[in-house]
Amino acid sequence: MLTQFRTETAPRSHTATSTEAADLASLMVEDEAAVSDAPTYSPEAAGIGLLVLGLLLSPKPPKEAKPTR
Repeated sequence: MLTQFRTETAPRSHTATSTEAADLASLMVEDEAAVSDAPTYSPEAAGIGLLVLGLLLSPKPPKEAKPTR
């Protein structure tokens, strides 16, 4: 079904000038821009939180009884 549509081709004899080539090279070298400054997930922070929660919820050790005379 797709063969029934005609497609146009680009001109064959187009060559890039030195300024166009330099512009293209500079675009390929540049780093991506930061989209947001949102904090990223760090599993270390979750582990520390679990340890603190475990310490708070853990039972206290039994107290030693004072010897009676």
